[in-house]
Amino acid sequence: MPERQARSLNDETRARARELHRGATIIDSEGVCVLMPTVHIPPALVDGRSYLDRAIGSGLTAMNVTMGLGGIASGVDDFRALLNSIYGHLVYFELHPDQLVHVQSIADLDRAKRERKLGIIFGVQGFGTKMEGDVTLIRILHKLGLRVVQLTNNERNPLGCGCIEKSDTGLTQLGRAAIAEMNRVGVVVDLAHAGEQTALEAFECSSEPCMISHANARGLNDHYRNATDAMLKALAAKGGVIGITCYASFCRKEPGVRPSIDDVVNHVVYVADLVGIDHVGLGSDFFESESEVRFSDFANYYPSVHRAHRMDELYASGLERVDDLHRLTEALVCRGFTDEEIAAVLGGNHRRVFEKVWRG
Repeated sequence: MPERQARSLNDETRARARELHRGATIIDSEGVCVLMPTVHIPPALVDGRSYLDRAIGSGLTAMNVTMGLGGIASGVDDFRALLNSIYGHLVYFELHPDQLVHVQSIADLDRAKRERKLGIIFGVQGFGTKMEGDVTLIRILHKLGLRVVQLTNNERNPLGCGCIEKSDTGLTQLGRAAIAEMNRVGVVVDLAHAGEQTALEAFECSSEPCMISHANARGLNDHYRNATDAMLKALAAKGGVIGITCYASFCRKEPGVRPSIDDVVNHVVYVADLVGIDHVGLGSDFFESESEVRFSDFANYYPSVHRAHRMDELYASGLERVDDLHRLTEALVCRGFTDEEIAAVLGGNHRRVFEKVWRG
């Protein structure tokens, strides 16, 4: 793939981007949440508009939403916390059938696009504490709609090691059994937050394509949350996809300098050059339910994750919440990607993985 130099946005490229964005199936592989954990409260209004109105208006077709507490809230992140989160979302679907679709199949995904509703895919971050050593729960949770499972969060758990662990001992035997069961019932294995050795062993263990729901390329930004070249090559070899995130500390070029949308696109270009355009997508990690209390806790627990970025500058400038997704499409157009490549990045690549793993 040739080097892609940014071009200016003019009336012609803006019109092309608008048409591409309107027609694309847009999938965010880490939209985090539409309800605040434990309390089941939606994000605050922005300019008088609800999150659901803004998300649907942005053109977003579907997003992977975190169930349970791991990675997004404080508290005991166990099976009951996961069920409580699932319960809240199931009720929310009943309250807003005109705006929400519970995505459990490709048919549901296509219906969300066709009916201009927001598709919600149930996922988890850091599954080890939630499954409580019981692989049989995977089948039960699949029946409740779970479709994406991130094996670890930042720390070591019964399935493997997270990216913060100083010594990554790799996938555990329980982790291998869990992956086998996820492959069997039709749940996507997610290696975001995993340590490199754990991720590489998981890719090798899985018989199905995996994904890294929200991370960037470590070759451009040497942050332990980003994927190494070895991880990206192993992911692509299995037919998987990485969701490029707008999280500032993962895509910035210089310490202390807030990144731009173009810095985010640099990671799209890097992955496409390294392993091919078929293996890169969107994983924003937008968390519009953020609160000062939760953020303060997170900053204290993981000071090296956000690297001193304040709560109001956690994302790349201009790509800060769901309303801004059209700007990513514009940036991809300006960087010379073809219509087919842009459609693949916006959602086509994730749709392919889901169709393969979910089997329908």
